Amino acid sequence: MEMSTKPSWTQRAWRWLKAHRTAVTAVLFWLALLLIVRQYMTANDLTFAQLTGELQTILSSNWFGPALYIGVYLLRPVILFPASLLTILGGSVFGLWPGFLIVLIAGTVSAVIPYGIGRWFSSGEATEPASTSALQRFVHLLRRNPFQAVLTMRLIYLPYDAVSLVAGSLRIPFGSFILATGLGNLAGTLSFVGIGAALEGDLAAGQASLNPGILLFSGVILVLSLGLSRLLNRRQAAAPTLPQEENA
Repeated sequence: MEMSTKPSWTQRAWRWLKAHRTAVTAVLFWLALLLIVRQYMTANDLTFAQLTGELQTILSSNWFGPALYIGVYLLRPVILFPASLLTILGGSVFGLWPGFLIVLIAGTVSAVIPYGIGRWFSSGEATEPASTSALQRFVHLLRRNPFQAVLTMRLIYLPYDAVSLVAGSLRIPFGSFILATGLGNLAGTLSFVGIGAALEGDLAAGQASLNPGILLFSGVILVLSLGLSRLLNRRQAAAPTLPQEENA
């Protein structure tokens, strides 16, 4: 009679860590960052508002501020920080037009990291999802017309890093991916940067105000962008079984 050997708790823990390594890395990063920030605030007798003011001054008043911001944005897919918050921060620190350009560069380049991860760990063969799923339509479109597929997925606000991972795993041409990503980021970046730029004054000290003109401009861009995304989503859902019809 053969006896089945169960894995030890260390083996189970190691398997769990391997399966959740991205989340574990992000949690460890944030814990380390919180400890460093707390130690810095204690050593320099700073409040959180004063620390926020210092960070804004570093980003906005030094020549390396934009490069530092872009560097932090590039870490975003690894540390699981929301892109929308970093985008609003860029508008608050750099203003509308400089902020729009800086954030557009940062957001577009940050998409390369999950794209590269997907490309590195995949042979290019993707498992076909269920025939009625929206994912299958985009997989078909990515293979037939990668530029159009990535642009559409960016415009309808599908999960940002997931789109990059899928595109990388299918090994679509990098030029098509990065160009479509940059174009697809235009409206969303402008609207969220506008929200940040509309916040004027010293936010950390509670002396902030809203610029109604910039906020209205940002709202109009956001509404138009959402309307376009709904239209594209409906058109994509209505065109569907083209690959199967063509092969019939």
